[in-house]
Amino acid sequence: MREIRDLANGDIVIPLSELDRNARTNVANLLVQGLDQTSMRIASTMPMPFFPPLKPGNADSQEMARLRKKIILSYWDQNKLALKMRRRARHFLAYSSAPVVIRPNFSKLQPTWAVRNPLDTYPAASEDPDNLVPDDCIFTYTKSAQWLIDHYGEQVVGKLRMGKISFDTRFTLLEYVDDQEIVICVIGAPVTTEMQPVERAGVETIELERMPNRTGMPLTVIPQRISLDTPRGQYDGVLGMYFTRARLQALTEIAIERGIFPDEYLVARAGENPEIIQMADGKTGQLGVVKGGDIQQLQTNPGYKTDTALDRLERQERLEGAIPAEFGGESGSNIRTGRRGENVLSATVDFRVQETQAVFEQALYEEDKIAIAIEKAYWGSQKKSFFIPGRVSGGMTNYVANKVFETDFHYVNYPSSGTDVNGLIVGLGQRLGTGLMSKESAREADPLITDPELEKDRIAAESMEAALLSSIQAQAADPNGPYQPDDLAYLSMLTIEKNKPLYEAVQLTQKRAQERQAAMAPQGAPETMPGLAMPGMGAEMQTAPAGPPDIQQLLSQLGGGEAGAAQLPPSPSAVLTLGKRL
Repeated sequence: MREIRDLANGDIVIPLSELDRNARTNVANLLVQGLDQTSMRIASTMPMPFFPPLKPGNADSQEMARLRKKIILSYWDQNKLALKMRRRARHFLAYSSAPVVIRPNFSKLQPTWAVRNPLDTYPAASEDPDNLVPDDCIFTYTKSAQWLIDHYGEQVVGKLRMGKISFDTRFTLLEYVDDQEIVICVIGAPVTTEMQPVERAGVETIELERMPNRTGMPLTVIPQRISLDTPRGQYDGVLGMYFTRARLQALTEIAIERGIFPDEYLVARAGENPEIIQMADGKTGQLGVVKGGDIQQLQTNPGYKTDTALDRLERQERLEGAIPAEFGGESGSNIRTGRRGENVLSATVDFRVQETQAVFEQALYEEDKIAIAIEKAYWGSQKKSFFIPGRVSGGMTNYVANKVFETDFHYVNYPSSGTDVNGLIVGLGQRLGTGLMSKESAREADPLITDPELEKDRIAAESMEAALLSSIQAQAADPNGPYQPDDLAYLSMLTIEKNKPLYEAVQLTQKRAQERQAAMAPQGAPETMPGLAMPGMGAEMQTAPAGPPDIQQLLSQLGGGEAGAAQLPPSPSAVLTLGKRL
């Protein structure tokens, strides 16, 4: 694992013992290329949790199941799990494991995912190779002396063996996690011969913190790459090939350098004692002078099989690590069509991506169960709230963990295991076009849609708004339609200047038109004229009668006339107008 890390970081030095020198590698690092490309494809899509209702068909039970799903999604969003999955995918491919520990965060009052380095993770042995949750686990990590003193000053100062301390001195911390407790301890500085007696004083290890684990279940999940009997990363087999290729390339460059600056020998003539009178300098054009001998150059050229050997080693690395040329933006010489290139790339990558995502599905399922147990054990009866990712407004929801999480049973599934984000979108479109998938399922599978229910509401609202706008346009185009120029201008003013939603602007325009049509104005007043509208289309007010109104007619409008002839005034303003006339 350390060799893989050094190779990925570019810290490899090629020893050239026969030349008594070392050389840094200067060949293409195919491991990094394959690791980045494959891990990004694995993490380009996120899985989706699904909680089945305990009582199918019951509205309350289904709503509770949807709420559980949203809470888990809020955990993932708050922990930035999409980014952490990218790092875990690299750990999984390079180190064959992707450990994570879920712990209670008392500042945020929620479970927290902490990704651990596989190099510093020591899980308990298990007989089941597919067991993702070890009974206990030890993690190691380093902290500076400044951090140690700031957080645990009274416990370590004067008690821990700290050696020649400075603020950037690193100390190793051990964290033990099982189903009963979490223990953190610190290891003192290692003893060296340069230490003074006072620097050697102190104990070797101090326990810093011990916290009970209220969940009663292990908090560590370690998904491992499927292999025969021992953990093996995807690129373990390329190490020897890479070293050989890098060493051969270094020797080739040395031979080329010697060909540019060849070794020169002074060869004596028969019976003479050779002597160099003046050294030659080709850069300045100075000629060399030799007496009694000849200068001969020894040319050194790389072997004629060198290029072939380098190409063969590169091909073997690509085959061993499943690193196709397409990862570097190139194409194999035997690829003639785009379809053939897709087939080759798919055969190389898709099944590895599928298997990794299948392991992560099970890992996230176990991690969600731990997060739910932490939520119930530490804040089960406390009223909390969360925000739905992607919801613009009104996304805050309140819940009580003990009430909502009636069960932790659920599923975690990738939309299309083995497919990256580009292939997923194309596949969803094809299934929708052929009628094999519903739009609701496509929205749940699309990685760009964080809240399928919200997206459904938005699509419905946009469809209704489009239908309303089409109706307005059709009626406004008809001179005899209900939308006369003044009403249409008022509607446009509400939507453009007042920034009113279209549905609210239509309601306000409707209310204004009703009040105008119910009101009366004296004969000859401007309000009684149609103006730009067609006469009788409702753009003008009613004309008040010239003489005194008939009292019987007014009473009949108030409901006091003959049976069956009663008519209520159309609006409150009409009641006031009728009262004034009485």
